[in-house]
Amino acid sequence: MSLLLCFSGQIGSGKSSVSAAVATALGWRRTGFGDYLRTEIVRLGGDPNDRKVLQDLGQSLVDTDAAAFCRDVLAAGGFHPGDDFVIDGIRHINIFDILTTVSAPSQARLLFLGACETTRIARVETRPDAQDFARASAHRVEAELRDALPQRADAVINGDQSLDRVVSDCLDVVKHWQQNLP
Repeated sequence: MSLLLCFSGQIGSGKSSVSAAVATALGWRRTGFGDYLRTEIVRLGGDPNDRKVLQDLGQSLVDTDAAAFCRDVLAAGGFHPGDDFVIDGIRHINIFDILTTVSAPSQARLLFLGACETTRIARVETRPDAQDFARASAHRVEAELRDALPQRADAVINGDQSLDRVVSDCLDVVKHWQQNLP
């Protein structure tokens, strides 16, 4: 049985870095909702580095047709149902639920990277949009990331650790899941 590993976490939790490293370690393809949205923003003539535009477009696509959004992101990453695959940027429970359905027969599993605000701020401060952290963290698209998604997650990983440790913890969880798939 194959796995669709879905990464979630607040801004600066390490989702993109960790999911990329996990995908590389496993030899699996990977995509992200942010990757897809940035490509769409460029196609529409906007600035792919503007986090507000990114969040607004993502929320608009969720509100308009969340299932189509999920299918488009997976297709853009080259996913085919039954593949082992990594995707990051899960910000809504309903998005994870849709991914669970559209990825079948792959088994979707949600990994939540939890990191304290101090860690997240330190990671974001080198980004061009660092001054936008407070506004971006309060955006509607981030609302489920504090409480609902960690509770729904199949595993919560301590994202305050070093990248190598977080990746190792994720790989341990994936190994356990692979050994226990139906």
